[in-house]
Amino acid sequence: MRYFAALAISLALLTGCQSTQELKPVSQIKPAVAKEGSLANEKLILDATADLQALTGTPIKSSEVLKFVIQQPVGEVGSRAWREMWVVKTPDGKTQFLLTFKEVGLGAADFEITKMENEHSSKKCPKNVAKFPIGETTSDDIVSCMGKPSHEDYNPDGRFVYLYDSQKKIVLAYLFGKDKKLIKVTGYEKTGS
Repeated sequence: MRYFAALAISLALLTGCQSTQELKPVSQIKPAVAKEGSLANEKLILDATADLQALTGTPIKSSEVLKFVIQQPVGEVGSRAWREMWVVKTPDGKTQFLLTFKEVGLGAADFEITKMENEHSSKKCPKNVAKFPIGETTSDDIVSCMGKPSHEDYNPDGRFVYLYDSQKKIVLAYLFGKDKKLIKVTGYEKTGS
């Protein structure tokens, strides 16, 4: 009888410890949940960086990679899974990679790297932010290269302006037509305090 009771308790403990949680699809991740840093240990970071170097074909220093946890771990210790976004900075721009980590026991984990494509990844962002091609560049291209503007202003005639603050006390203004194509780029010096 004791053997049967011990077996029942063991089964209850085992089934109670199994995780029913799984990572949500990337499309369901809320934009504001990313936290800078990594949950991977030093060895795992070195292994992932080596694989990134193989994917990009260029050497990567740790200072050239920004890491963000975009999904916190789910599951039990030893079988947890989480996702991170690593942004690799190169002379040509920035490339984003989605890394999915899955623990395989204590102190070990497998990972999968997926390059994050966006619809503008084929277009190069100019090194000089005032050199976007007039009449060709769209407002989406500007946001893809520069991020969200600090201010937007929309005119009744359909034209609109995106403003970006720079570190050198200059505000960059990008004027677009109602077709979302760039008409003009202007820089203004910030005055006052």
